[in-house]
Amino acid sequence: MNRILLSLAVIIAFGSGAVASTGAFFSDTETSTGNTFAAGDIDLKIDNHSYAIDFNIPGYQYVPDGDLVANPANSWTIADLVAGTHKFFDFTDVKPGDYGEDTISIYSLSNDAWMCAAVRLTDDSDQSCTEPELSDDPACTTPGLGQGELDSALTFAFWADDGDNVYEPVEGEGMGTVETMFLSGSLSDLASSTQKIALATPSGGVFGTDPLPGTNSLTKNPHVHIAKIWCAGALTPTNLVQDSSDNSRSPLTGTGFTCDGSAVNSAAQTDQVQGDIQFYTVQSRNTPDFSCTTDYTPVWPTLTPIPTPD
Repeated sequence: MNRILLSLAVIIAFGSGAVASTGAFFSDTETSTGNTFAAGDIDLKIDNHSYAIDFNIPGYQYVPDGDLVANPANSWTIADLVAGTHKFFDFTDVKPGDYGEDTISIYSLSNDAWMCAAVRLTDDSDQSCTEPELSDDPACTTPGLGQGELDSALTFAFWADDGDNVYEPVEGEGMGTVETMFLSGSLSDLASSTQKIALATPSGGVFGTDPLPGTNSLTKNPHVHIAKIWCAGALTPTNLVQDSSDNSRSPLTGTGFTCDGSAVNSAAQTDQVQGDIQFYTVQSRNTPDFSCTTDYTPVWPTLTPIPTPD
């Protein structure tokens, strides 16, 4: 066995020597360098523009629609939302007939995305039982969680807006797309019946069946607007005709609604309500069957217990 191997070794060495030579040859080289797979991202950004009646004017008297001022406390430029810091609503001296309007702009940076939203009511409490309140709410003997009536007195409307913060549901010849309300009612009704909202999904949503377009440009990024109005009382649309797509209207001169607080009695005095709003996006590529109902479960921050009033 060893001898046979040695003979083969000699033959191989000889063969190698036999083909050695010098000279030029035809040749070609193709090189691909830096081959990379990099994970993309979905980066949801939100901004908000808020308007409300001016709570700081001494002796303020309610004047129907058109009496709003800019509300910087609940407005911010495009940002990642910080829990407890970015609040769409934060009002502490609400009276019957008070109202406000906000418009949220939603951006999906980098990639197209399906989008959902969710809401929850976290507090509905009577903070105290004043003598005027007892006349309309005799049951208010022990204030505390779950005892409030303000959630029933506050009404809301949400619609897909064109960016001018004004509700324009009537078609105007040659003008922009009319706006459609997708949520309305008292806060108690909305919080109990609406857990998840489809905004853009393959089967449809507030913004249709196309995903929210993604881009890396903040200045040119396609985005969508959700406008919302709240009223301590009853909301009634004024049925404005869609003026155009140039967003020439302003909520400072009319929101597209009137707010009537005449039916709100003293039962809501000293009450408090709190709630959370969440937005969720997921890549649209490779998710043709995405559904907010089955594929999205809101994950909420842990609640900080609200002390019961003494």
